[in-house]
Amino acid sequence: MLTIARMPLVLGWHVSGVVEAVGMGVTLFKPGDEVFGMLPYPGGVGAHAEYVTAPARVFAHKPAGIDHVQVGALPLAALTAYQALVDTAGVRTGQRVLIHAAAGGVGHLAVQIAKSRGAYVIGTASAAKRDFLRSLGVDEVIDYHSVDFAEAVSDIDVVLDSISRDAAARARSLAVLRPGGTLVSILPVPVDAAELAAIAERGIRYESLIVEADQAGMQAIAALAETGALRAHIEATFPLAEAAKAHALGETGRTTGKIVLTVREGGKAQIAGQALQDVFERGDTAIVDRLVRPDYIQHNPLAPDGPDALKFFSSTMRQQFPAATFTPRRAISDGDLVLLHSRSVLVPGTPGMAVFDIFRFQDGKIAEHWDILQEVPATTANGNDMFATLSRPRTEASGQRWFTAYHKKLVTAFLDELLVRKDLAAIDTYVGAEYHEHSPTIPDGVAGLKAGLGAYFEQFPQLSVVPKRVIAEGDLVAVHSHYIDTPGERGRAALDLFRVRDGKIVEHWDASQGMPESAANDNTMF
Repeated sequence: MLTIARMPLVLGWHVSGVVEAVGMGVTLFKPGDEVFGMLPYPGGVGAHAEYVTAPARVFAHKPAGIDHVQVGALPLAALTAYQALVDTAGVRTGQRVLIHAAAGGVGHLAVQIAKSRGAYVIGTASAAKRDFLRSLGVDEVIDYHSVDFAEAVSDIDVVLDSISRDAAARARSLAVLRPGGTLVSILPVPVDAAELAAIAERGIRYESLIVEADQAGMQAIAALAETGALRAHIEATFPLAEAAKAHALGETGRTTGKIVLTVREGGKAQIAGQALQDVFERGDTAIVDRLVRPDYIQHNPLAPDGPDALKFFSSTMRQQFPAATFTPRRAISDGDLVLLHSRSVLVPGTPGMAVFDIFRFQDGKIAEHWDILQEVPATTANGNDMFATLSRPRTEASGQRWFTAYHKKLVTAFLDELLVRKDLAAIDTYVGAEYHEHSPTIPDGVAGLKAGLGAYFEQFPQLSVVPKRVIAEGDLVAVHSHYIDTPGERGRAALDLFRVRDGKIVEHWDASQGMPESAANDNTMF
């Protein structure tokens, strides 16, 4: 009834992206800001599109270091859970909370929100979801196929109900609540006055919730996500053109967590980023079977080829560094290649490493991998860290995609003149006046770049630089090269990442790694 008069209808309520423009009087955001939020519900549909328009108050700034696929899965589902558990039920430390369909889109986020409030959480789900829910911190998992939750639990303070469509079903949830408990339904189903009166007579509070766009709630969700207390599990991603396939998957009722539509060609980048975080930070090697080809080729000198070797390598790393974190900062997709720029901290409290990973995809799965790792020094020649964005707009997402080919050509010409021909005059031609440098050994600015590279060329007059592959998306261009400072040496694998704005290079990040004498595979680093 809400939508039939509006056909054809653009679906979707939650969205994450980059602000393109703002209306008169908007002061919360500016073009280039990365934001996420939920369009007004239920009438504000339209998120499944290249562009959306919505009131500024429905958005919040995207948490730093978390990609758009991850936060794009949060708004509607996380707001539903937050408004039910926090705003409505007021869940607090020590309370017993029962969450139905705990592995679902709303349920798995509700679990994390309840745990962040100090609650004891019980979740209903199929037996196959038990390990997943345990990984989220669920204290008890009830297999609804074999166990009647109404007989298995009691003395519950709060029930989050996403399954009861009639009085008989609600009665089973009401039966487990203690006097003074709260039942919050997130299904828009009618409840007659007689049933409401009977519930009240038992001293139980009943609330029916329909989620609403709420900036304060979004900011609370952003804070939870930024601290790692809230994370959406992504079942699958689909390009926008395959939205029908995404809906068909969701309608099976067998998914875990969320399904995400990617508007641009960033789907591969999100898959690669999720794979790295799940494997090396969370120790979830099951994702390897889903995302990595059986004939996987590895160029990291420490790891053999093949998916099984990747699992073993990651397990060994997890055993050695159980508190390791992996934070993607930038992602570039270019055809079948994806580049990720990340910060990896193996031991908490240490500066960590700058990491560049390159993935080649084939038939939707990861087929090949190169990487470069460099330790972050305590100090730098320019005062900048190896990860921040300083050029404007200060977004880590690639922009100006219509200039991708032009930017790739510009950076390729710059490196040919500067590093191959050793012509410092190329800096004046290609580098912008407000140039920001993140290489720890080179000073900031145009003058600093000239001085730093001039000294480098003087120290190594026979320097050889051979670019191997160029990956570009929008204003970000990465060049993977073989550097040999002195003839006869094995040299270094290096990755230079440039940002181009208005026809000038305005920012540079890099990392380099020496090539070892031997490797665990028969491949080079290139």
